[in-house]
Amino acid sequence: MKLYVMDNGVAPDMPREALVSTGRPVDPNDVVPIPIETFLIDHPDGLVLFDTGWSMPERWPRRWPIPDEKLVLNRLSQIGVSPRDIRYVVCSHLHIDHAGGLEFFKSSDIIVSDTELTNVAKLYFLNQLSHPYVRADIEEWIRVGLRWKLIGNEGNIVEFLDGIRLLSFGSGHSFGMLGLLVELPKTGNVVLTSDAIYCRENVGPPIRLPGVIRDP
Repeated sequence: MKLYVMDNGVAPDMPREALVSTGRPVDPNDVVPIPIETFLIDHPDGLVLFDTGWSMPERWPRRWPIPDEKLVLNRLSQIGVSPRDIRYVVCSHLHIDHAGGLEFFKSSDIIVSDTELTNVAKLYFLNQLSHPYVRADIEEWIRVGLRWKLIGNEGNIVEFLDGIRLLSFGSGHSFGMLGLLVELPKTGNVVLTSDAIYCRENVGPPIRLPGVIRDP
């Protein structure tokens, strides 16, 4: 089993308060770069993609210009993989920088938190959807008829494939988040946390919550 880490660009000017909350007003001059990454796992039972990175360029303001070669389809192409080769897509949550381009994986099983998809669908149909969710993305997912596989069991580890476990975090940064525990034969255990943990300060001790959070 092999794990690829793919660079999908950088959000260069995120407020530091978004990563580690101090409770003070946001200082527009105190910013840090945030790397955007996706992960491909070459597993004997099929390729597993964790997150799909940015939404397509025409659907989001070019405040953060992402080079085309760093979009997930091009990153996969660089290692000889196409969307139809992906058996599973594990989507940590449905924000613009984690679920962009999901519609290209219509032959894959799309694994997502039940709570996340249910609440995002509710906001969509009530016409109350707001950033960082993208209405045009959701409309594409509906159009192509994605094969959703919903994960509940919040707060627990869920068996998935040999050497890969789903971490059903539950609510936090979003309505519902998933992570992965990958047991690599040479490297050891790797935990993919997505936006559940931004940096070491979040882990503590003491635990320091990020500022961009739905449920502490």
